[in-house]
Amino acid sequence: MLPYFFPTITLAFMIIAIPLIHFPSCLHANDDEQYLNCNERFDCASAKDIGYPFWGSNRPDYCGYPGFELDCSGDAPHINITFIKYRVLQIDKESMTLKVARADYWNRTCPPTIVNTTINFSIFSYPSSLGTLVNLTLYYECSSSSSSTLPPQLDQMAIRFSCPINGSTGATNYYSNSIFDLLGACKYNVKVPIVTPSAPISLTEGALIEAIDGGFILEWNASNSNCNRCRGSGGLCGFNTSTNVFACHCASGTFPFTCGSTATAPGKFPLFISWLLPSNFLNEGKAPQQPKCLKHSLLKISGLKSSI
Repeated sequence: MLPYFFPTITLAFMIIAIPLIHFPSCLHANDDEQYLNCNERFDCASAKDIGYPFWGSNRPDYCGYPGFELDCSGDAPHINITFIKYRVLQIDKESMTLKVARADYWNRTCPPTIVNTTINFSIFSYPSSLGTLVNLTLYYECSSSSSSTLPPQLDQMAIRFSCPINGSTGATNYYSNSIFDLLGACKYNVKVPIVTPSAPISLTEGALIEAIDGGFILEWNASNSNCNRCRGSGGLCGFNTSTNVFACHCASGTFPFTCGSTATAPGKFPLFISWLLPSNFLNEGKAPQQPKCLKHSLLKISGLKSSI
């Protein structure tokens, strides 16, 4: 009788061990999907291999960080910051900075609407280490009917340009280096950041457009320290859109900070182990619910049994 005992033990061991060896890929298939999707990079025109914190196009929102959605339209990527669309000129992953220019001012001084530049300083900042920024102040609807009169010899102090506002073409518009020159003399003024020019901007509209299109630099803060930890553990930085916190996408699933930083999420191996317990076979005569990959493994095992 002893020879028959060992095949029985061997078979019992195989019934338990083979599924455990066979299952990791199918048990983590859903979690791995986010990891695989976040391996994709955003490419648009000259911008290549763009990853976290940016998302959009082929990168789902959980692969990036809120406020960093990129839109590939035309010949450059664009990003919306506090309801203003910016043209992305450059992304530097090492310094975690991007260079942007206002899309509504691209190649012109007359935007569709007059809106001041505003930045979301919860995720962006002006980097002091990369040069000084200055605000260009553009003045719109400057005329003698304003509450204050225009300064004398204005054309020698500022750039005059035409821009129809509210359907009117009669108003005059200016850019001046000194904000005090035109305060109170014009109906609207708009500040547009640029990198400090090496020389004063010449008093031509073309030079003004060139300065604005040169853009300005922003440094991003998208849980940078958490992202460094995640990458160090072999993960991909992302965001948990359900809990609105940083997430680390790994080959074995999604974790709060680093790969393997928490226990396996409920519903994975504990669920599998409970399926193996005898109580599941005594559920009022009903067949237990089995994962598809588990059924596949058991079919293989049953085939082995018939050959023993």
